Amino acid sequence: MSANPVDRLEIKALEQRIQVHETIDELKDKVGEVRARFDPNTNARKHLSGASFALSCLGFLAGYGFAGLFTRS
Repeated sequence: MSANPVDRLEIKALEQRIQVHETIDELKDKVGEVRARFDPNTNARKHLSGASFALSCLGFLAGYGFAGLFTRS
């Protein structure tokens, strides 16, 4: 004799609940990885020298261009 239909539905609901919890855990892990990857403090430390160089070059070029407005005849 087969299991009671209500019992089968309860077992199926339990399996689906477990699957949903696993999916939620995977999503939480992925969100944590993305937050760690795009953390501004970590990225600033990692790319500080390149950003400093780029900004100093930009400042030099802007200053050179601004000074050129007053020195050209």
